[in-house]
Amino acid sequence: MARRNILFITADQWRGDTLGAAGHPVVKTPHIDALAAEGVMFRRHYANASPCGPSRASLLTGLYPHNHRSIRNGTPLDGRFTNIALEARKAGYDPVLFGYTDSAADPRELPPGDPRLETYEGVLPGFSVGQRMAEDSKPWLADLKAKGYAVPGPGYAIYRPDPT
Repeated sequence: MARRNILFITADQWRGDTLGAAGHPVVKTPHIDALAAEGVMFRRHYANASPCGPSRASLLTGLYPHNHRSIRNGTPLDGRFTNIALEARKAGYDPVLFGYTDSAADPRELPPGDPRLETYEGVLPGFSVGQRMAEDSKPWLADLKAKGYAVPGPGYAIYRPDPT
């Protein structure tokens, strides 16, 4: 039997019940629904942590946050841990990333002053990059503002609770 390709889709800030394949009565997601019909859909997957970085670290390493110790966005993931991309590579696959993994490099593995120590938008080891999407909310915020929405600022204020 020929080895099958694997398409592993994760989405940040997307409620799992807002998919047509998950039975949502209004939301239309025909392409993802078609993929789900031909593959496996994890209907009872739950996030292991909040915020997204530690949750993604758990998903990609198979470890709970108290084991991988990445408990907030930007916390470096210990380079001694394996991950889904490294394991897939060992099995002969070429894991290609379209999007982001937002991984901070383990500072114990890099020389002082290495530019990878300045960001947590790195790519998790093991992935080849097909299309990287760095965090840049400026175009989205500009679009919201142009459409008349109140846009808090500066920086990440959009993601914080409204103080009123």
